[in-house]
Amino acid sequence: MEVGNAVVDEIFAKYEGKDAEIQNLPEPDRSVILSVSAQAIIDTGGFITFFEDDIEANLDFQVFVDAYRRIGMDKLADNLSEVLALFPGGKPQPDLNERQLYLARFFEDESPEYINIIGALENAFFDNNDAIYQGAAAYCEAM
Repeated sequence: MEVGNAVVDEIFAKYEGKDAEIQNLPEPDRSVILSVSAQAIIDTGGFITFFEDDIEANLDFQVFVDAYRRIGMDKLADNLSEVLALFPGGKPQPDLNERQLYLARFFEDESPEYINIIGALENAFFDNNDAIYQGAAAYCEAM
């Protein structure tokens, strides 16, 4: 995955073609890969695409919140945390089909939940796209 930032691209290149579990990667690699990958998915199709993606089995979505926070994107970490709170117990259902049924309630463009809650939180991610990559690079350089 080439994202256009030499420092960040170098981290992704280290793991290209390798079967590495994200939770076993060292910092700053783990947080950079988590935040930049999440951002790429969100940029492509918003939160619904992010949550519909079949993320690594049994991965707690809180790791994405933590990754955004580590790279200095506290507001986006808070936004993602707020979206996670919409799920039962604050955790998306492990079963993808069950999760998709639940997501339909919040992510239909005409639903009040989408317009009032999700839309504004999601727009913050779209508006801060470049800042994610800059924050990831700065985090790497500080480590």
